[in-house]
Amino acid sequence: MQGCTTLPASTIHHSQKDVDLFAPGLARAHLVGIAGSGMRPLADVLSQAGWTITGSDIRAEALAGLPYKVGSGHRTELIDPHLDLLVHSDAVASDDPEVARARALVVPVLSYPQVLGQLMNARRGVAIAGTHGKSTTTAMAGDILSASGLDPTVLYGAAPIQPTSASRLGHSRWLVAEACEYRENFRHLKPQMAVVLGMELDHVDCYAQLADVEAAFARFVSRVPAEGVTIIPEECAASRRATANVACSVETFGLSPAATWQAASLRERRGYYSFEIRQRRRFVCEVKLAVPGKHNVANALAAAAIANHCGASAAATRTALEHFQGLSRRLEVVADDGSIAVLNDYAHHPTEIAAALSTVRQMYPGQRLWCIFEPHQASRIGRLLDEFARALHNADKILVTDIYRVREKPTMHGVTAADLCRRAQELGADATHVAGAAEIKQHLQPSVRGGDVIVTLSAGLFGALAHELGQRFCAVRKAG
Repeated sequence: MQGCTTLPASTIHHSQKDVDLFAPGLARAHLVGIAGSGMRPLADVLSQAGWTITGSDIRAEALAGLPYKVGSGHRTELIDPHLDLLVHSDAVASDDPEVARARALVVPVLSYPQVLGQLMNARRGVAIAGTHGKSTTTAMAGDILSASGLDPTVLYGAAPIQPTSASRLGHSRWLVAEACEYRENFRHLKPQMAVVLGMELDHVDCYAQLADVEAAFARFVSRVPAEGVTIIPEECAASRRATANVACSVETFGLSPAATWQAASLRERRGYYSFEIRQRRRFVCEVKLAVPGKHNVANALAAAAIANHCGASAAATRTALEHFQGLSRRLEVVADDGSIAVLNDYAHHPTEIAAALSTVRQMYPGQRLWCIFEPHQASRIGRLLDEFARALHNADKILVTDIYRVREKPTMHGVTAADLCRRAQELGADATHVAGAAEIKQHLQPSVRGGDVIVTLSAGLFGALAHELGQRFCAVRKAG
């Protein structure tokens, strides 16, 4: 995989030895980076399987509310000498002191993707991959299977808005989980069913060009056995190329009648869609989604295809999809008092930004749109600068904050948020660079007026900012 950064072999010492995660007598697991988007649901599933969970994270504020014994920072004293397993986030450095302490105690050390692979080996795995939509599609599919009484194990990296679709340990053969392409982490999975929701160049610190992304996905889908199935978007040429030589059957989803799974008779009202699900042109059910955006039509189709192969009924598919209220930070309406609305979204790629802003325009037609964007990774911004500038252009007022860097040193990649602002301005956008949350509030206070819509786009530090803005500008009424 050209240009891909991987962890040194020493980081995953002991990892080639499988750990029976459901064996009696293995009781204590410590999760380094437990507050991460994948690690938190993993902790819940392991806890439900009978493990006693401890953990640590450098983000002390992210540990609040976790029902486990946790500590801030990464410190050797957090490691129980009688530990049975240490699991580390993919973001944890190779010289982490807790990992080193576990190795010294000859405790098995596994990364999150490796543990997910071992969980999948014990079940019939459904791995949902792709550049966009993994969490939502996984949650939708899990809800449908649960509504059908199939009792799946489900893992995805986002918090549900409604409490009924959280990551969970089921007792059936099915495990439905996100499969991440970062560092080709999905190479640890061998699913019975793979879903590719499309692919674009995103993790530019791993992949030099789209051809490298396609090659990684091709290796991923090649792990599906001949009796399995891979499901891809009908209109995604990259997905077609990646699945050209697989041994398993390939099905497609999309708006075209040529798709195996089609959304037909599409209707839209203020950003929300109703449609018929058809399988090979045969009517399955009609669905009215409770989550906005045309992209969620595609996510729902993929989830319906998954559920059908797992044995779910059409009635359960319709019921679950119509009751699905979405995930936190996925076009979440935080506040709407009828005058001013505040939404929160996780978008950090140009395609996601364009989809989010277009959907908000549909939801609030004719209203002035403020977009607050926190760039994520300087390497991504630098490589896709023009694409980001064009995607932001759909907002009336744009505030761009300093770049949130993860795994990047401040001296790496010279591009700045100010560079992105200048490029957006050259395209005619009203864009302003602001340093952070305090300056955002100062900028908005005298400017926001009745009829405005504010959307925060951030995969980083601004998860709570939208809620603060909702309290500041709205007589808060949560949607739904």
